[in-house]
Amino acid sequence: MKQSSIVVIDLGGTKINVGLYRAGAIVQQNIQPFNAELKVQESIQFLVEQIKKTKVDDTVAIAIGVPSIVDVELGVVYNAVNIKAWQQVALKKELEQLTNLPVYVNNDVNCFTKGEHSVQCFQNVVGLCLGTGLGAGFVIRNQIYTGANCCAGELGSVQYLNSTFDSYCSGRFFTDNFGECGADLAMKASEGDQKAKEAFKQFGQHLASAISHVLLLIDPQIIILGGSVAKSYDLFIDSVWLHLKDFPYPNVIKNLVIEKSQQQHSALIGAAQLYLDSTEQQTCIAG
Repeated sequence: MKQSSIVVIDLGGTKINVGLYRAGAIVQQNIQPFNAELKVQESIQFLVEQIKKTKVDDTVAIAIGVPSIVDVELGVVYNAVNIKAWQQVALKKELEQLTNLPVYVNNDVNCFTKGEHSVQCFQNVVGLCLGTGLGAGFVIRNQIYTGANCCAGELGSVQYLNSTFDSYCSGRFFTDNFGECGADLAMKASEGDQKAKEAFKQFGQHLASAISHVLLLIDPQIIILGGSVAKSYDLFIDSVWLHLKDFPYPNVIKNLVIEKSQQQHSALIGAAQLYLDSTEQQTCIAG
């Protein structure tokens, strides 16, 4: 029996990753810039164009992760921090009308965390995405946890110092405080530049504070880091562990695992798996 496929999308504040999922794997993908300043209908039309380029004859659905809170049942996106026009967008309805395919929408970091959990041996997993902002996803006892309004994990919006964790635990930290993007500073740090090394030490200190919040609330077995800044994991992880030494419960730190994601397609795979989980649940309810 021929396997069907799902168009899967990971939408961020600066780029979009569109792939085709079949038989548990991503068989093709395309990453390109995304203009977060587009108006609602312009951005939806852009998504439709990417879907049409990707879908094939056996495509049966679309699963998309977006950087915002979501009414998962209705597929309505609310208050996207990094896409200004997306304050209340009926994304599922709009895309289903324009593509004639069922659409599933969830938070992008939930999708990432679900994809990472699928290759882990842990029941309690937290995914932290360090990109345009800071987001978290929670798998508790092998089930994705989104909260009542899909707001669980909006760690970047937590007040911290003179701003929020978004300002200190994402790529924004480097441009705001050191005048260069994280990728350029990482290259300089790897060449021995002391200022660049200091930037990542400070970043690690702030990330340790964010992780401390997660530990006190969720107490996971493992935290997996993804997003563009996580590529520089080796430059900041020692600073993270150093500043976690002050955590009030040492046994928690002793048992904690923090790793950089080793998967290439976690968010895309997770989006597909969350869609498949939702259809299975619906079938069980209907039965």
